[in-house]
Amino acid sequence: MRIFSHFFKSLYSPQTVARLRFQGVGKAIGYIFFLIFLTSIPFGITFSMAFKSGIEEFEESMASDIPQFTLKDGELSSQLKKPVIQTDGNQTFIFDTTGTVKESDLNKYSDIIAMLKNKAIITTGGETQDLPYATLGDVTLTKQDVSSWISKLSDLLPILLPLIFLFIYLFTVAMKFIGVSILAVIGLVLQNISRRSLNYRRLWVMSAYSVTLPTVFFAVMKLLHTMVPFSFFIYWAVASLFLHLAIRETPETKV
Repeated sequence: MRIFSHFFKSLYSPQTVARLRFQGVGKAIGYIFFLIFLTSIPFGITFSMAFKSGIEEFEESMASDIPQFTLKDGELSSQLKKPVIQTDGNQTFIFDTTGTVKESDLNKYSDIIAMLKNKAIITTGGETQDLPYATLGDVTLTKQDVSSWISKLSDLLPILLPLIFLFIYLFTVAMKFIGVSILAVIGLVLQNISRRSLNYRRLWVMSAYSVTLPTVFFAVMKLLHTMVPFSFFIYWAVASLFLHLAIRETPETKV
């Protein structure tokens, strides 16, 4: 299919990106949806597996290792004297009502479910979610209540996981559209430097393909759970450089 050809060539060929400037905006929009879907598949698989594993680990810990507790007024309390920390492969479960475990202590774990004194923290597939207990409102929960809720959540995973993936996918697409639009504005400056004359529509189309390389690179890094220093600046530097090289492949403005 042609879209796959455009995808692979956009990884290394500014000349191909320059030729695609005549493509319609609709096709460029479709390419962004395709690019984000393609780069989200590995993350979606690892996220689903880690999330499911975390729920199962949490259920087992609740049944056997966690003492009776009460969640009231935004604070978790129990008779526990020291934290419970269990690790199974890459998955770690922490239960601490003593305040011993700090948020900074969680950075050494890849996939984790932590029930701390004032909040729950879940890190799965490189994404971290915080749930302060205070956001639950004026409720009182016991171990039995939480166990029942987790059991129901486990039963809903076949429905819940695709919905979570869809939400993340659409949010990522929206952010990518904003990024491409900003890159096209940068392209207006780059074309003046290169003495080219391209309108914003063509620069937007070229920008849609110019983000392929950095998008794929950071998707792979996320899949490998590898942190890239200065990732924001690296992403924009690579995308801008690729767009600049593509602009230089277009005919020079005649004086």
